[in-house]
Amino acid sequence: MSREFDIDPDDYVREKPGHQFLVRTEAYTDADVFELEMRRIFERTWIYVGHESELPDAGSFKTAQVGRQPIIVLRDKQGGLGAFFNRCVHRGAALLREAEGTVQELRCPYHGWVFDLSGKTRLVSERNDPGGYGPGFEQPEGLVPVPRLESYRGLLFVSMDPQIVPLERYLGLMKEVIDAKLDLSPTGRIVVASKPYVARYQGNWKLQTENIVDAYHFMHTHGAFVKLQAKFGDTTGDFGVHKGRSTREMREQRFRGATWSCLYGHGYAQVPAADTDALLDGEFGGLYRALHAQHGDEGFARIASKVTSTVFPSMGMIHQQIRVWRPISPEETEVLIYPYEIEGAPEAFNAGMLRSQERFYGPSGFGMTDDTEIFARVTQGLRADHVKWLVFDRGMDTDEQTASGDFRGLPSSEAPQRALWREWSRLMRRSASEA
Repeated sequence: MSREFDIDPDDYVREKPGHQFLVRTEAYTDADVFELEMRRIFERTWIYVGHESELPDAGSFKTAQVGRQPIIVLRDKQGGLGAFFNRCVHRGAALLREAEGTVQELRCPYHGWVFDLSGKTRLVSERNDPGGYGPGFEQPEGLVPVPRLESYRGLLFVSMDPQIVPLERYLGLMKEVIDAKLDLSPTGRIVVASKPYVARYQGNWKLQTENIVDAYHFMHTHGAFVKLQAKFGDTTGDFGVHKGRSTREMREQRFRGATWSCLYGHGYAQVPAADTDALLDGEFGGLYRALHAQHGDEGFARIASKVTSTVFPSMGMIHQQIRVWRPISPEETEVLIYPYEIEGAPEAFNAGMLRSQERFYGPSGFGMTDDTEIFARVTQGLRADHVKWLVFDRGMDTDEQTASGDFRGLPSSEAPQRALWREWSRLMRRSASEA
């Protein structure tokens, strides 16, 4: 029997509703589990691959990995978007290796076959030369398209599963989070203009999925940064992202708002704005007053709140960035952080937010180095596999399930992490023959 069918998810995730939630150590460390995740999760869910603003012109492209599958996302001459497997249909060479760029056509570097921007085969080189292709040759129609490509407000997702639920249904409650972030723009649009921060860390991909929505860790993992903020306040250039306050005030901030465990594995943590009047009367009051007039009190409150979120399995939105993570092995993960600009916002607003991203998330920032160190420590600790389980019980007794099936938790509940593991268990249970 294939090893694929030997893994029972019930042996890896154990839940007693309201009381206990345990995850087995091998869910992070086992190579067979990792390979199964690539097939049953990454190649059968919606995976974020880019933003439409990154593909402005005919021939603009991005390359990406969906599980083990290399793909190209490409804009054609009519302005449409397509997604194709990054593989020549002749002898299998990858057509593009750059992360992004612009091409007039897709030419295979191995034997010179050419494909147009819609993926159609345009030229088979030396077709009629001696030793070439005879009259019965069946020329491939073109590149093989990825089964599904859909966009939500400019965010592009693909799926290898032609039968997967539509993207908007998959996003569910996360649409409200995305809407609130994009509605910070007067036009409702963002622009991904900066190059990403790229880093690799020693650890499993699920550590990043868990961490980005973990309100519990901040005061501990980022303790040195907390002390810096308490001492120097706004002079460190926080731009409102990590507000400089006393340690007590920062701790209180972390225990405001709510966490959410959503269907399909998504999760988020939300903290309401402490003082919307300060936004309306501050340096960028013109922007905020226009947004208040456009969306009303309730809508403006959502826009002004701070939300960290993850779209299962490998995309997050936090502050003014889109974050993507790619599994490489059970103990190695690549993370790309894309700061974005708010279309229609003052130039100083976008510049200030970019500076704040550099301060905390950039290669020499305070936050990213803290987190990658913790991931390495967790990875080291998980090698002690005589300890069988990790504990995700926090807040279970106070989580409330809504009519939609999502769970609302208190501010530092591990509700978002439980969303990940519930969906992980569901998908890993499916057999390879299921649609």
